[in-house]
Amino acid sequence: MATETVQMKVSGLMCSFCTMSVETALKRYPGVKSVMVNLVHGIVLVEADTAQIKRDELADAVEKLGYSVSATEVQQYQNDEDLFQVIKQRGTIGMVLSVLDLLIDPINLFALPAPYRAWFSFAVALVVLFWVGYPVLRKTLMAINQRVINANVLLSAGAWGSFMVGVLALFDPAWPNFLPLAAWLMSLHLFFAYFKLDTRKKASEAVRKLLSLQPSKARVLRGNQLVEVLTKEVTIGEVVEVRPGERLPLDGEVISGTASVDESSFTGESVPVTKEVGAKVIGGTLNLDGALQVQVTKTGEDSFLNQIVRLMSTIAERKPPIELLADRLMNYYGPVVFIVAGLAFAAWALLTGNFTQATIVLITTIIMGYPCALGITTPMLAAIAGGKGISIGLLVKASEVFHGLSIVDTVVLDKTGTLTYGKPTVTEIEAFGKDSQEMLALLAALESRSEHPIGQAITFYAKKEGAPPWNVENFRAIPGKGVLATYQGQEVIAGKPSFLQEKGVQLPSTVKGQIIRLGAEGKTVIGLAKGNNVIGLVALQDTPRQGAAQVIHKLNQRGILTVMLTGDAKPVAQAIGQTLGLQQVQAELLPTDKVAAVESLQAQGRKVAMVGDGINDAPALAQADVGIAIGAGTDVAIESAGVILIGDKLMDVVNALILGKASYRTMTGNVIVAVLFNIVGMVLAALGLITPLLAIAVMIISIFAILVNTLRIRSIKLEKPYEAKPESLAQVAFRVPDMVCEGCAGTIKATLTELPGVQEVTSKIAQKHVFVRYEPTKVGQQQLKEALRESGFTAIEA
Repeated sequence: MATETVQMKVSGLMCSFCTMSVETALKRYPGVKSVMVNLVHGIVLVEADTAQIKRDELADAVEKLGYSVSATEVQQYQNDEDLFQVIKQRGTIGMVLSVLDLLIDPINLFALPAPYRAWFSFAVALVVLFWVGYPVLRKTLMAINQRVINANVLLSAGAWGSFMVGVLALFDPAWPNFLPLAAWLMSLHLFFAYFKLDTRKKASEAVRKLLSLQPSKARVLRGNQLVEVLTKEVTIGEVVEVRPGERLPLDGEVISGTASVDESSFTGESVPVTKEVGAKVIGGTLNLDGALQVQVTKTGEDSFLNQIVRLMSTIAERKPPIELLADRLMNYYGPVVFIVAGLAFAAWALLTGNFTQATIVLITTIIMGYPCALGITTPMLAAIAGGKGISIGLLVKASEVFHGLSIVDTVVLDKTGTLTYGKPTVTEIEAFGKDSQEMLALLAALESRSEHPIGQAITFYAKKEGAPPWNVENFRAIPGKGVLATYQGQEVIAGKPSFLQEKGVQLPSTVKGQIIRLGAEGKTVIGLAKGNNVIGLVALQDTPRQGAAQVIHKLNQRGILTVMLTGDAKPVAQAIGQTLGLQQVQAELLPTDKVAAVESLQAQGRKVAMVGDGINDAPALAQADVGIAIGAGTDVAIESAGVILIGDKLMDVVNALILGKASYRTMTGNVIVAVLFNIVGMVLAALGLITPLLAIAVMIISIFAILVNTLRIRSIKLEKPYEAKPESLAQVAFRVPDMVCEGCAGTIKATLTELPGVQEVTSKIAQKHVFVRYEPTKVGQQQLKEALRESGFTAIEA
């Protein structure tokens, strides 16, 4: 027996009904041991004996239910997009036609004669059922053929049964006009499907954004010359060349050159890492300043980037909240509705002999059994509760996230870019034998020529402190080590202490003591030497966001466990954790380690919310019960999370929990109301007490009741964000690929300086970098990016 795990990429999965349909159908085939469906990423994993059933046969079985099986992720994304557009278009057309039909018949807003109204309803129902609802009809017939009762079957029974009764009413007044009901049922079903597919589509985009980080082409050394080839054609052992400003195409080992590489999004390390001969590098990271030759060690599925993709795609499906639980119950609920309707038909036929009335009772019971109000609970909550969140800069991407937020008792936070700004900041300066302003001015003169983030931070600090602008000559940058120049005929050097020693600079014991002390505090130390003498030290550290300590305090007050997970060094992490008052700190973690840490907390019975901003956070964001992404973070992290802090305010983490609890309470009430309407409606229908007009009225009343209940969310009180000091300034660097001339730079400067709080805009056209000094209290990084985008420029945080 050859038992294998077969993975299929499936498009068209929308809800738990789809999950159960696929599981039920596949488990009937010989050789199938188990079936697991990941609804979010559209992946079906089948454990089967491939000697009894082939891979192609499994794919055919899924496609017989009306779903599409794709060979590649790109094809799956395209199928998802095509289906989304079809459902969106048809759902909108169906709703417009149904509302128009409702106004004309039965409300009769335009006072038309009964025959005209009836035939108009017939025309609308015909269009909605045959054309608008064709995707549903097709899937219904396929499901019936596979002996599966799902949401499409239940919906179609009600809609087509109503249509047939309505057609009979055109020729025999003994039959009621159920034609408007037929159109409404089908249109609402498609309208709800649009919201479900939208959530599914956003989840899949996270993986697509992640894969886009890998360059499509690589410069490979073949036959003593460089050849540009597709990245997927590069093999293990080949040598690729990576120039400054380019992303590394694949994982490998440096065999030539030195450069600073920004790995912050992947590893969480806040300071760029120096890569020299023998160092390991990760595909997708950014080479900042030096040319490298890298021997490829991993390709394809084995690469670090693809490991993250695979980790995200195989993470288990969320435990379903109440509305998804209701979807699962509908797998038993559907057959129950048909049984109740059949018994009601039989009872009426036997007791009264009136088959017309018995048929009406049959159809009406099925209609009242269809959970219309239950179906609208999710999009309505998303609209109203989501709107409340957006008003304070908090975006909840899917209503099921509210359930996760309501039960959170542990908040796990990334450090770099989440609790901190993610950029080195000068925290301490020490001058030896010179005035500190003079030392700072000389250091700034050197570092102002550098593209390195540390150089930018020092230059920014010097300007803020009012250091006079000095000029140096013969500037040279040594990638990953430091910079050199000439000032007043003497050589001046700035860089790592080891670089200064390499250049013959003597470090007195007092200076070494200071370097050791600052390093123990988790700070990066830069030395400045003139001639062979050290004249100053500068300490830099990734500093906490303003208000971060207050947020941690609020969470601790609520009895929520606060944990920091970071890829940064332990001394740095411990220093930040102690400053902010975090209860637990774990450092030097890879993305897989972060997932394991979240899983460990979940194994203890904890409900975890993960707050992060980087690529390395994406798998943990997906693994957590709720993922919360910083709006200024990477696209991959944002797409992987269920909650986005648009305003970049950490206090909204607390507000997300408050909103989640209130929303889930509301959703629970909505589900109870919706189910009661269905149960009461079915009972009344079985007793023959429901008319077509009353059936529509019951639907409207149930939806109105849910609307009123949901509107109460608007009145809940949320925490006010921390008010930063007005004099506080921050700096951000953007890479703008489409800035090609002085005119572009001028446009960018004019655009950004119009924004409140922007103090200074400096552009370096050759390097395609834009540096912005701004007041965080008045403008955020996301607003800066958006302003550039509206002006026609793409801004990537450097």
